[in-house]
Amino acid sequence: MNQIVLAVISALVIIAGIEALKLNRRKMGALILTGIAFIYIGFTPTEFPEVVFESLHAIAFLLIAYYGLTVDKNLIWIGLVLHALWDAGHLYYQVDYPPQGYEVFCIEVDLILAIYFYIRMKR
Repeated sequence: MNQIVLAVISALVIIAGIEALKLNRRKMGALILTGIAFIYIGFTPTEFPEVVFESLHAIAFLLIAYYGLTVDKNLIWIGLVLHALWDAGHLYYQVDYPPQGYEVFCIEVDLILAIYFYIRMKR
């Protein structure tokens, strides 16, 4: 439960910062999508398969963010939804290297930000 509350607060702080500072939403969305993808690499043990697996995931989301920035802004919110599914996969398969509750936290943040970017970049 605490992860959900913390996730909602975190997402709202990110949104408030973007709005208050009048930051470019498309650029911020791409930066956020890239950053959240690379966090999992820091959680991985030093075993080869996990590092490669998470690195490939991070590169895939980096490319989604890049094309969201340069080609189609919809890829930003779509990438965030896909990242929430990625987090759910870690939870479903009980991957043991992320910190306890991280997946739930990240799913919530991803989905709240996906909704925000969908609504705000639709214009």
